Amino acid sequence: MRPGNYPEQARTYDDTRRASPSILSALLDGLGPPDGRRLLDLAGGTGNYAAVLARAGFRPMVADAEPAMLARAAAKLPPGSCVAADGAALPFPDGSFDCATIVSAFHLFEDKLGALREVRRVLRDGPLAMQVFARENLIPLFTAEYFDHPMHEEVRESRGNHVDLLREAGFASVEVRALAYRGLEDGSLSALHTDPALITDESRLRNTSYWQRLDEQDRRAGLAKLRRALADGSLEEQVRTGRTLAREHGHVTVLVARP
Repeated sequence: MRPGNYPEQARTYDDTRRASPSILSALLDGLGPPDGRRLLDLAGGTGNYAAVLARAGFRPMVADAEPAMLARAAAKLPPGSCVAADGAALPFPDGSFDCATIVSAFHLFEDKLGALREVRRVLRDGPLAMQVFARENLIPLFTAEYFDHPMHEEVRESRGNHVDLLREAGFASVEVRALAYRGLEDGSLSALHTDPALITDESRLRNTSYWQRLDEQDRRAGLAKLRRALADGSLEEQVRTGRTLAREHGHVTVLVARP
């Protein structure tokens, strides 16, 4: 089951979560020329990335399991651009799309291989560009030290595991790139690790799936520890160290898979 109360999160998600220029640049590099190509944005949430890709010249379709998120996406996109769907049982004919994206969501899929097989089925010859949180991307992160809750419960697969899943799903080639955030726009937990003040901001933390996995007692205790570390300066040092590690390991991983 996905963590969090997504109908509730939909109300505040766009307050702190927007399309990251760093991720968009990598996605656009992988997808190739827009040229009006039809794009599936699987687990596209409130449509932040789909809206930018539409302005770039793609024709996106957002598929997401949460109607409350899709309602937000529908306001940003042309009519008929959103559909409620299970990622492992997409309601589209074979070869319906030229290309596809999955952004900041793959770690939440229960049936990862099933979803990738479905994406491969509905794609023609275009690539799937994915931004994922791989096990290697946990190296720059330190939040679990404060909340006493392991991040690997949510992020289990290494980059190699992701490549194996894509190949098993029917993709012939996979390019892999580690990416460090240059800004906070994405609002993910990894992005918040680049700013010592914002990693202590509850309004931002509540729009991350990691926060949603915690019970209320753990949230309060961990947030108090973070704020003490902010006050004594030790949190700023951890952020600096994390930025250095992210240059080697990446805050996120981008994979471009082709049939």
